[in-house]
Amino acid sequence: MRRQRDDALRLYYSHVQAHPVLTAEQEVDLSKRWLEQGDRKAADKLVLSNMRAVIKIAAEFSNQHVAFADLVQEGTMGLLRAIDRFDPERGTRFLSYAAWWIRAYIRDYLLRTRSLVRLGTTQRQRTVYSRLGKATAAADREGLRGEKRMERLEELIGVDRKTIVSMQGRLGGYDVSLDQPVGKDDESAPRANFIPGKGLSPEDQLGEDEEDRLHRAHLRLAIKTLPDREQEIVERRHLVDKPETLQQVGETLGISRERVRQLEVRALRRMRDWLRAEGHLARVA
Repeated sequence: MRRQRDDALRLYYSHVQAHPVLTAEQEVDLSKRWLEQGDRKAADKLVLSNMRAVIKIAAEFSNQHVAFADLVQEGTMGLLRAIDRFDPERGTRFLSYAAWWIRAYIRDYLLRTRSLVRLGTTQRQRTVYSRLGKATAAADREGLRGEKRMERLEELIGVDRKTIVSMQGRLGGYDVSLDQPVGKDDESAPRANFIPGKGLSPEDQLGEDEEDRLHRAHLRLAIKTLPDREQEIVERRHLVDKPETLQQVGETLGISRERVRQLEVRALRRMRDWLRAEGHLARVA
């Protein structure tokens, strides 16, 4: 399966490379034809000629816990939005404008799908998320540590340290099933067995275990509130050891990747709303 996906990506790349880069004059002409006349062929040419940029930008996020094909798809959605919003009269090259939309759609997708309930999507969090990587790299280059490093991050990102520390913690890991076995033999133990103890008393530990059990039970109840197809999408995309891509889920269900994405976003929103309404979201928010 992985080899088939790699072959499909290579075929896609070769198709993209076959479309030449546009000149500034061509960009203006195609944009006007699309915006003023609704010329679909002009819009298609703008898309295909800029897809290499989508792939390049998507590669910037390839270390995230998502399929590269999904990043490319989200970047393409951003490219389409840029085509609709681009003003050819302003004298700006199209790609300079479109790059912002491409990154914005990819970042938004990562924020939505990184975790079922841990990561919020407020404007403030989006700001930190989009700037944290570059700010951290700048602090590394300057050799800053401790208090001076945090002060520099506050300056570069433009928010208070509490917000920065909170986002750093949220980005520190991905959802992993505690029931996932560690090892390959028949005697493999679940991951939960290897979590270091916190030195709690037996009574406190029992309380912690019960709270965790209730939390997982709440998530299962939240999933059960979804329609059958949305339940299957959430399970295939988030609750298995090897999450499937939008394309794989779409092929299984007989629907498009974009429809899978829409249903996934709606399902996760419904789960969050249900957890919040039932008072179960505070513990993991």
